[in-house]
Amino acid sequence: MEMSKTFFHELAKRALATLPPEDRFTPEDAALLQSEKDYLLGLGEGLVQAFYDSLFAHPPTREVFQEGERPAREETLRSWWRRTVEGPFDEAYWAWQAYVGLLHVRRKVTNTMMWGHAGLVARYVGAQALSAGKPALAEAAQRLMATVGAVIGEAYQEVYLEVLAEATGQSRALIEANVKVAIEEVTGGRPL
Repeated sequence: MEMSKTFFHELAKRALATLPPEDRFTPEDAALLQSEKDYLLGLGEGLVQAFYDSLFAHPPTREVFQEGERPAREETLRSWWRRTVEGPFDEAYWAWQAYVGLLHVRRKVTNTMMWGHAGLVARYVGAQALSAGKPALAEAAQRLMATVGAVIGEAYQEVYLEVLAEATGQSRALIEANVKVAIEEVTGGRPL
């Protein structure tokens, strides 16, 4: 399966288009992050510490790492945080988030791990912002991480479906129909 830059751009656009507006990171949120850039960059070290302390304290997430690699992974998160805070939040940024999500999958980081720690980032930044009397910044951080998680989740699902279609020779429509049938069997056709 070939995944070009266009693939990630289109994937990110689809994810952003389906995310409800009240959950999606907005241009106003981006402007707020820009206006609070120095404050947010100052949170970086605490965020990195909280993020990796949590991952290394939990056996299932600890297993993802090789011995001695924590400093390199911490630097990766610092770089992500700087790029995120500094912006811009353009099409390239969201395509990059889709790509970053797939890099995590390659390392056997599950969606639950990624979304859980997207929540940790939102909670950490939100708590710091609320303590500093910046409730709008806390809300923007929540929408940012919800949007990052949505883009990553969409990338994960899309790549799995594409690879499955390619590996089995089945069309996406047939795979999706089979999934629908399986869900009907599991749920007994009961509505939500």
